[in-house]
Amino acid sequence: MFSSLQFRLALGFVFALSLSLILIGLAAGVVAGKQTERYERDRYSAQVARVHQFVAAYYAESQGWDQGVWRLQYAVERSGRVAGNRIIIYNSEGGVVADSHSNIFDTDREPKSKGKRAFGEKIQKFPIHHGKDQVGTFAVSDISGEDAAPQDVVGPAAARIASVVNRSLIWAGIGAAALGTLLVWLLSRRTLAPLQDLGATARRLGDGDLTQRAETTGPTEIQELAHNFNVMAEGLEEAERQRRNLTADVAHELRTPLSNIQGYLEAIRDGLVEPNPETIDTIHGQAVHLSRLVEDLRLLAQVEAGALQLYTVPVNLEELLHNSVEVVRFRAESGGISVGLDLEDSLPEVELDPTRISQVVGNLLDNAINHTPEGGEITLSCRSLDGSIEIAVSDTGPGISPEELPRLFDRFYRADPSRDRATGGAGLGLTIARRLVEAHGGSIQAWSAPGHGSRFTVSLPHVSPR
Repeated sequence: MFSSLQFRLALGFVFALSLSLILIGLAAGVVAGKQTERYERDRYSAQVARVHQFVAAYYAESQGWDQGVWRLQYAVERSGRVAGNRIIIYNSEGGVVADSHSNIFDTDREPKSKGKRAFGEKIQKFPIHHGKDQVGTFAVSDISGEDAAPQDVVGPAAARIASVVNRSLIWAGIGAAALGTLLVWLLSRRTLAPLQDLGATARRLGDGDLTQRAETTGPTEIQELAHNFNVMAEGLEEAERQRRNLTADVAHELRTPLSNIQGYLEAIRDGLVEPNPETIDTIHGQAVHLSRLVEDLRLLAQVEAGALQLYTVPVNLEELLHNSVEVVRFRAESGGISVGLDLEDSLPEVELDPTRISQVVGNLLDNAINHTPEGGEITLSCRSLDGSIEIAVSDTGPGISPEELPRLFDRFYRADPSRDRATGGAGLGLTIARRLVEAHGGSIQAWSAPGHGSRFTVSLPHVSPR
C-alpha cells in the first residue's frame, strides 16, 4: 500500500499543501504584524491629535489654565487610560496643569517621578498655541510599571494578531488537507484504475494469452499507454503467428526432399529400384535441394538476428552485374528468354559486399526467369542517382496482382501457387534479397501489373571507396 502510486500522490498532495500553508502562515503573520503596528501607530497619532485639539480648545474657552481644571484633568486621565500613555499638560511656565497618572495637587512646577509612575523612554512634546503665543506644552510618553494600561485596553498586539492568524490558518490547513487528501485519494483511485486494468492485462498476456487487449480509457496519457500496449500485443500475436507458420513451413519444406530421399532409399533396399546413375542423380538432386534450403534458412536467421557480417570492398558495379547476367544467360536462353544489360556510362565504384549483392541480383534474375514465358525479355539495369545506386530487374512476364504485391517478400510465399517447389523454389529468395539489401542500408521495391510484367528495384546508398 505504502509503495503504491495512489498513496504517493496523496502523500505528495499533503506535503505540498502543508508547505504552502506554512509559507502562507509566515507571510500572513509578518503582514498582519506590520499592519497591526501601523494601525496602532495611526490610532495613537489620532488619539494624541484629538487630546491635543481638546486641550487647545479648553484653553481658548477658559481663557487660561485656572478655570475648570478638574474637567481637563478628568479628560486627560481618561485619554491616558484609553491610549495607554501618560499625558501631561504644562503651562507656559513649566508647571503641571494636568497629569493622566498623577494627582496635580501633589505636584509643583515639575512632575514628580516616583518609581512606577516614571516616564518611559519615549517622550513626545507638542506646543499649545493660542493665537500666535505658546501657552503651554502637551507631553505624551509611554509608561512603565503598574500604571501601564492593561493589554486588553490598549488593543491586540501585533504578535497576538499574528498568532490568531496563524492558528486560524493551521486549523484551515488541517481541514483543507483532510478534505484534499480524501478527494485526491478518490480521484487518483479512479484515474489509476485503467493502469491497474492494464497491469492485469499484461499479466494475462505474459501467461501466454496473446489475444488480451487493454481498454483505452482514462486520461490522455493512459489512453496513449494503453494504445501502445495494444500495438505491442498485436505485434507479439503476429510474431507468434509467424513463428508457428514458419515452423510449419520449414517442416513442410524439409519433409518433401527428405521423403523423396527416404522413398528412393527404401525402394533400393527392397529391390524395387535399381541403384543406377539415374536414381543416384535423383537422390543427389533432392539432397542438394535440401542443403540449399537449410543454407537459405541459416542465412535468413543470421540476417534477421543482425549476426550476418558484411565484407565490404570497393566494387566495380559494371563488372559485378555483367558476371551476374552471364551466370544465368545459358539457363534463360535455353528457355527462349533473352537477357539484356542496360548500364549507365561510367558507373562509380562503391563499397559493398560483392558476394551478398551478387546473391541479391541472382535471386531477382532467377525469379524473373521462373516467371517469364518463352519469347520474353529480362533486362538488368543500373544507374547512379543523387546519393544512391539503383539496380533494377525487369521482365515481360504475366505480372503480379495488386493483392499479392504486399506479401511478395514474406517467407515461403509464392505469387504463383501452381509452380511446384522444384521449379519455383522454397519461397525464400525474395525474403533473403530484402534482408541482404537492408543489411547494406538500402531498400527493395516491387512494381507489377497483370499483363505488363514486373520490375524489382534495389536502392543502395552510394558509399564511395575511401
